[in-house]
Amino acid sequence: MKRARKPKWSFVVLRGADKTVKQFHVSKRFVFAAPTAIVLAVSGSITGLQLKSYYELNQLEAALSEQELLFSETLSGKDKAIHTLQQDLIGLSQQTNEMKKKMEALQQLELRLKQFIYQYGDRLDSSSERVPISDMIPPAQTTSLLPDASIQSLNYIKESVPFSLLAQKTDVTLTTLDSIADTMEKSMALTLELAHTTRASVDAYPSIWPTRSKLLSSGFGYRRDPLTGRAAFHAGIDIKGKLGDPVFSAADGTVSETGFNSSLGSYIVIDHLEGLQSAYMHLKEIEAKKGDSVVRGEKIGLLGSSGRSTGPHLHFQIMHKHEPVNPIPYLSLIKED
Repeated sequence: MKRARKPKWSFVVLRGADKTVKQFHVSKRFVFAAPTAIVLAVSGSITGLQLKSYYELNQLEAALSEQELLFSETLSGKDKAIHTLQQDLIGLSQQTNEMKKKMEALQQLELRLKQFIYQYGDRLDSSSERVPISDMIPPAQTTSLLPDASIQSLNYIKESVPFSLLAQKTDVTLTTLDSIADTMEKSMALTLELAHTTRASVDAYPSIWPTRSKLLSSGFGYRRDPLTGRAAFHAGIDIKGKLGDPVFSAADGTVSETGFNSSLGSYIVIDHLEGLQSAYMHLKEIEAKKGDSVVRGEKIGLLGSSGRSTGPHLHFQIMHKHEPVNPIPYLSLIKED
């Protein structure tokens, strides 16, 4: 007995009235399987596209996270850099203020040094060349009244004055300038201290004229005594002047003696540094007292003719360790009759 054949599906394709007809036979299984296969293919394609999209999305999210992390680190670095710059600006501002204060202090030191040099510089230089100590004091009593170190320190001051100009003209960093300012400040402070020491030595050095008049009537050494006519040693110099003219201290010192003597008249003796003394005799009036501290140029009495005198004058005398020395080399201005 023959098995019944399964029915087949036929598809007829009509291409036109004058064309042949195409007929296709397909099984029933194919008719149902084809749509399923198409559905599965479409579903697979959609699933593949979804997987691809999911993968690409994950890749984009990872790249975005990496970029976000990088941007975050960059922003953090920028914040740190900005903070560092702010700290640097604060530090520079503080350094600038400190430098300003130091430069102001240096300018004050410079001004004081200039004033000192203006008042004493030329006097020290010229005095050191014009008045050798050996000419003023006997060889056995030679001593250094103005040490070489004092004169050298004065020359150093002259060479060191324009510090602020050097700082303004030099292209250096604030740190370097700060270091320079520290060194300058220490150096100038030390120099100023040496300058004060030198000034004290100068002020205590009997070198200014004790009267307004600078006319000598008698010099230092042996001469003919105006009263006896005999040769006698004159231990000082006689300076002509008007009765009542002021008499000044030749240097800083301490009044060690005042009084009256029938020969010396009214007199004053002042002690100075290095064993030096100055004496002022035949005064009309004494205005200083024993124990007084006097400064150079200070009025201490009035010119007169007291004691053994032939007319108004000042007998001015300088002693080193109580031995008379020639006052002329000590004085800066001389005008003889």
